[in-house]
Amino acid sequence: MGIFFRSIVTPLRSVLSISLTVAYVFGLSVLVFQKGILNWTGVHSWETADDAELSWLAPIMSFSIIVGLGLDYDVFLISRVLEFRLAGYGHKSSILFGLNATGGIITAAGIIMAVAFGGLMLTSSPALCQWAFILTSAVLLDTFVIRTLVVPILMGYTGEYSWWPRQLPNHHERFAYEALSPQPTEALLQPDLL
Repeated sequence: MGIFFRSIVTPLRSVLSISLTVAYVFGLSVLVFQKGILNWTGVHSWETADDAELSWLAPIMSFSIIVGLGLDYDVFLISRVLEFRLAGYGHKSSILFGLNATGGIITAAGIIMAVAFGGLMLTSSPALCQWAFILTSAVLLDTFVIRTLVVPILMGYTGEYSWWPRQLPNHHERFAYEALSPQPTEALLQPDLL
């Protein structure tokens, strides 16, 4: 990822955002399947006994899938932000337009994955139910919180250093105030940018 974006900060931010998802979901699974915080719901798959344990297999099987999905969504969002930035948009404008361009696709993919993994929670196998819960929680968190809120906030905080050491062209102020974003390729073809 660092080689593709020619940046050191981009993969570090990606590791941070994926780590937040993994830590939250593994902590939530301990609370649900060992501490029983969802026993009040009456859902048989989530009810735990006093000596219940989280299956050792569920976190191991889900880790690589969580990292893969998080990285996939991250590369999709960040590459679109970089496209707008290379087209002459300002840093904040490119974040907003990139999120606008990819938000619907990432949301639809996340909902589809959550429904697919969520269906596995209806099983009577505790390990499979725990695995499905971990994956469903991870996909929903990554789709609706991490990619739509945390990543743009981190990119806003790091500012132009989000792409360090890569040198990006200066942005054009007039792009920052447009109501709707044209395609980046159209912006590159305008005579005043050549």
